[in-house]
Amino acid sequence: MPFRALLATAASAVALAFVLVTAAPASAHDVLASTAPAADATVGGDLDQVALTFSEPPLAGLESGIVVSVTGPDGAEVGAGSVDVDGSTLRTAADLTAAGSYTVTWRSVSVDGHPISGSYRFTSTGAPTPTPTPTATGPTQTPSAGTPTPSVTAGAGAGATSATAGSSGPGATPWVLGGIAIVVAAALVAVLLVARRRTTPDDE
Repeated sequence: MPFRALLATAASAVALAFVLVTAAPASAHDVLASTAPAADATVGGDLDQVALTFSEPPLAGLESGIVVSVTGPDGAEVGAGSVDVDGSTLRTAADLTAAGSYTVTWRSVSVDGHPISGSYRFTSTGAPTPTPTPTATGPTQTPSAGTPTPSVTAGAGAGATSATAGSSGPGATPWVLGGIAIVVAAALVAVLLVARRRTTPDDE
């Protein structure tokens, strides 16, 4: 084979390889790498967002074409509508408090400029049941029927004290002294009378 023919064949092979190498990245689409919640997973109702992570960040400047929609068991939209783009991860807030199956539908723009989309499902167990707060209760004391009340005891003691004070107070002292004086005077009179009777016969 002539040298010129070999050179032309080699140049054609190099050009074809260059075209294939440069065209491969341009035709590659981004792929959905992971989701939270994961597809077909079961999560609690306290989860408040959905996140989708792709193999590459979406094409810059076309964020308006990015959509993440979350619908609940009744088919109503439960997502916030707005999407937060953080590198290759898309996030949106969602209310997952109702128990049942949820559907996530998404659309993004690949780095090659082509739109990509998909959907998946997961299940929520619903809002957690609040734990009741225990109420502390103390024992109730009931007074015994056989125990006298303090007011009755105090009244009886006061009555007894008043009676004692009335019988031995200062007002009774003159009567006692007067009685003693009368008894002593009567005794003296009796002694004098007896003595007089004894002395009278001797004088006659």
